[in-house]
Amino acid sequence: MTATSPAPTINIKIGGEPHEVTMYFGRLNELAEMVGSFERLPEVDFHAPTREAVLDICLAPRDERGRRIDGETAAGILHRLTIEDGAAVLDFAKEHLSDFFLGRLEKHLLSLQANGDRLTGVGSSLNGLVGSASETR
Repeated sequence: MTATSPAPTINIKIGGEPHEVTMYFGRLNELAEMVGSFERLPEVDFHAPTREAVLDICLAPRDERGRRIDGETAAGILHRLTIEDGAAVLDFAKEHLSDFFLGRLEKHLLSLQANGDRLTGVGSSLNGLVGSASETR
């Protein structure tokens, strides 16, 4: 993760009532699965189905264990969400997704660097097998 991780919670109002959204790993994992990769983060802003899915993941009612309450979605509350609060939730989600994707990439690159000699050895071994591979038809 980055040196300054995003705030773990955001406070918004839904229909004038205060509402707190906390980014737990389960919610972040749902968002990451839906968005897919860092390169697709702009879809949160510019692709309506992605935007709606992000709002649903962040705002759908959940039980005390973080599981969605059966049959409940955020669709019923979106009309009570101000434009500013809706944009704030999208930004909150994107900040967490960006931090997550970049943090995982940084860890992956560190692992590659730490194992560079081993990877080079495996690569040179595989190169020697090229001539002995059987032909497939």
